[in-house]
Amino acid sequence: EKGDQPRGEVAIGSTVTVRGPRGKERKFKLVGSAEAAPANDRLSNESPIGRAVLGGKKGDKVEVLTPKGAVKYEIVSISRA
Repeated sequence: EKGDQPRGEVAIGSTVTVRGPRGKERKFKLVGSAEAAPANDRLSNESPIGRAVLGGKKGDKVEVLTPKGAVKYEIVSISRA
């Protein structure tokens, strides 16, 4: 339920914008694994970036482990549709 998640925190169903290396921004919707469609900017809460931002707040910096090493992102905005 939307009401179960504290306001301003990333939860399943949130649309999140993150800023990564070199200031590049990426916007995606955080969804459950059954709804994931990375090509359509719908990332699973079980994906590396999904796990990193889940529960985060605007301005938080998170680190995502990738095969090429750690990548740092900043949560720029969070909205609920």
